[in-house]
Amino acid sequence: MDSLNRNTRETAELLGVSEATVKRLIRRGELLSINIGGRRLVPQTAIDEYQASLVNDAREEHDAHLEQQQRINQFTRKRRPA
Repeated sequence: MDSLNRNTRETAELLGVSEATVKRLIRRGELLSINIGGRRLVPQTAIDEYQASLVNDAREEHDAHLEQQQRINQFTRKRRPA
């Protein structure tokens, strides 16, 4: 699998999801694909970009969680009796 483009089955294997999920991502426009000779292919760069967006989303969620925990900790410290 050293090709620049992957079919939907290969893409599914790389992402660890079902082929139906890959097709759904393509239909929704979340994963870029191209049509060559009647075959639906996903460029490796599109797979890399999709994975990077997942990582960024996870980082944002993690950061938001940490900020919320800090606010909770600050609030509980203020409420403790001296």
